[in-house]
Amino acid sequence: MQADYVVVGAGSAGCTVAARLAETGASVILLEAGPRDSHPMIHIPAGVRSLIRHPVVNWNFTTEPEKSSGERRIDWPRGRTLGGSSSINGMLYVRGAPADFDGWAQMGCRGWSWDEVLPFFMKSEQYAQGGDASVRGQSGPLKVEDYRTILPLTHRFVEGAQQAGFPFNPDLNGRQRYGVGYSQMTRRGRWRGSTAQTYLREARRYPNLKVETDAQAGKLLFEGKRCIGATFQRGGTLTEVRANREVIVAGGAVNSPHILQISGIGPAAHLQSLGIPVVHDLPGVGANLIDHYVVRVVHRVHGAETMNQIARFPRVLPEILRFALTGRGALTFGVTSAQVFCDSREGLASPDLQLLFTPGSSHPVKFGELDELPGMSCVVCVVKPDSRGTIMASSADPFARPAIHPNYLSTRTDELALLSGIEKVRRIFASPALSQHSTAEIQPGPDLTSEADLLAYARRAGNTLYHPVGTCKMGEDPRAVVDSRLRVHGLQGLRVIDASVMPTLTTGNTNAPTIMIGEKGAAMIREDARA
Repeated sequence: MQADYVVVGAGSAGCTVAARLAETGASVILLEAGPRDSHPMIHIPAGVRSLIRHPVVNWNFTTEPEKSSGERRIDWPRGRTLGGSSSINGMLYVRGAPADFDGWAQMGCRGWSWDEVLPFFMKSEQYAQGGDASVRGQSGPLKVEDYRTILPLTHRFVEGAQQAGFPFNPDLNGRQRYGVGYSQMTRRGRWRGSTAQTYLREARRYPNLKVETDAQAGKLLFEGKRCIGATFQRGGTLTEVRANREVIVAGGAVNSPHILQISGIGPAAHLQSLGIPVVHDLPGVGANLIDHYVVRVVHRVHGAETMNQIARFPRVLPEILRFALTGRGALTFGVTSAQVFCDSREGLASPDLQLLFTPGSSHPVKFGELDELPGMSCVVCVVKPDSRGTIMASSADPFARPAIHPNYLSTRTDELALLSGIEKVRRIFASPALSQHSTAEIQPGPDLTSEADLLAYARRAGNTLYHPVGTCKMGEDPRAVVDSRLRVHGLQGLRVIDASVMPTLTTGNTNAPTIMIGEKGAAMIREDARA
């Protein structure tokens, strides 16, 4: 098999890159380890809970036990189907703050300031509510819209946050990030709007694009320092695919560094310890892992409807009918219906906390299920953590799982920011608008007030918000893996284009910035090809 470009991974960035390259008339082969996105729960927004541990469309990674997170193995769901994690996520559209990208530029990532990435955010989206035309797009493949059906409890949260001192923000992806506002989602009508159902759906009409599913990538192929292709396995058969121009690795923050490492690109000493022949010594591959670690504040609810009641039989039956007839109702729910962006302390250039409200609560034991009693919850997320971890190959076997060490809450600044976030959520829940519906705080619980107790709770009960980035970071420093044009340092014909290239986390959910990276990366490839 042969094409001009081989794209390894059909996730948020991979589908974007493949679609944009296919537009040029170049031949493109897109490899995806998982199946087609035909599972019905992928497309129903509320079906996300059934995908959180799905054995087929989810990689179901787990972290290694670490003292900083209570010696637990934490589930790391990642999409393993067309669309990648955009096919199993909560569908939130959050761009990040302008200061995030200006910070990248100041770190040496040329061309990645806010003013330089904004056109690619706008190119990618089609915002149903319009918004400020100077910052919101209207003609892109990715259809973005405000939350469709909002329970009254969400309105009370937005009202309560304002009572607690946070200003209302009508568009959290507009010019301003601070304040409380309603969530925006990526959707295609009533259905989920993954990159498979937006970018790739439109690009499948090009005869020069070939999509290979159930094709798990093995090693990259090299002639000297030039990448010439990749291998993939399907049904026990190993196949080679060759690239006339470039190979683009788009496996995400877990798979991209792992593919590089088992192909001989990474820290030489580690590769040699596994018996992997070193193609190129690149110490930063698998380092600089950053993720959003969160804790929940949960209250029991009375006098208001929550997702917990609506999702149960027989109450769910009219919601199914409502979805079928109108495309609205409970089945359109994602995960978070309203959010607050705020500072943990004074003097920050942009928000470092994201507080995500859900008019429902999770079951305390059954992972991925709603609680049996009415509840409401708010997740506290430190969006700019200083903690860093690693993702490293554990074997020379290309199909073995890597070891994931997030090293959560390993810095004092992250601890203090998290404590500040818990205090702010408690203040919102104590507001007149919300306190009228609360019977009790059940997590962390009203008895936990000291710093030591709250941090102990965070370590034993905290979780990931599923936003790993940074393991093939962009930059010009000795630990950078790719340059500002996403080319792997020291090699030819090889780029990484996905969330792994982010040098730091963005302010909020990472799907929208990852798609932007796909757009900008594809544009760079096209520019370089013309040059």
